[in-house]
This record gives sequence, structure tokens and C-alpha cells, in this order.
Amino acid sequence: MAISRNQLVKELEPGLNALFGLEYKQYENQSAEIYVTESSDRAFEEEVMLSGFASALVKPEGSGVAFDQAQETFTARYTNETIALAFAITEEAIEDNLYDKLASRYTKALARSMANTKRGRAKRNGLGRPHGGPDSH
Repeated sequence: MAISRNQLVKELEPGLNALFGLEYKQYENQSAEIYVTESSDRAFEEEVMLSGFASALVKPEGSGVAFDQAQETFTARYTNETIALAFAITEEAIEDNLYDKLASRYTKALARSMANTKRGRAKRNGLGRPHGGPDSH
């Protein structure tokens, strides 16, 4: 639904002293310092951990070489998501507004919302993986 004049009543009347609530101190993208970000064009990506081999044995003279087997031990799946949000403003609300350029104000608020969403999802879901891989904990 579009933002209309009904939602901006005070901005349509003379005498408004200030608008506040959308501008706060910006913080840097702290998750970039913690997580490795990779791009993908697939619905999901998987990483498979291999077991490797046991320690090598001393081979007695004349005997055969020992063989070992490797296998897949752990699979991590990263499912990609599309996160989106938009806003619409009626033409009348833009024309009648006395104090501010609505589109630019709400565009900044939308950018902040998307940044907050990304940070929140990174904290909750472990977006990416910690530098150094699974053994770095």
C-alpha cells in the first residue's frame, strides 16, 4: 500500500518544528570483519569435509604397503534467500508535503532497514562462515 496524505497529516500543515526518527548514527558493517562473504547464483551451496587418512605406518622390509580409505564426513549446506522491501508514495502526498522530500527521506530509511536486516540475519543465522573455516572456533 502506498504512503498517502492520511499518514503524513502533520507534514501537510504549517508549524511543524522538526522531523525525527529516521536518522541515527550509522555503524560500519561489522559482520564483514567476522564472516567471509561469498557470492552465488544458485539456490544453495554445499561444502563437504573429507576425513583424510590415519597416520602412516612403518613398513617392515619385504612387506606390502598399508592402504587407508577416505570418505566424506560432514556436509554444510548454505541456502540462499532473497530479502526485499519497498515503499510507495502517492503523488498527492509528494505534492502536498511542506517540509521534506519524502522519497529521499524514505529511501535512506529503506537502506537502513536493509542493512539492519542483513546484520540481524548474520547474527542469528551465521551468514557466511568464520574466517579460517570450521576448525577455527
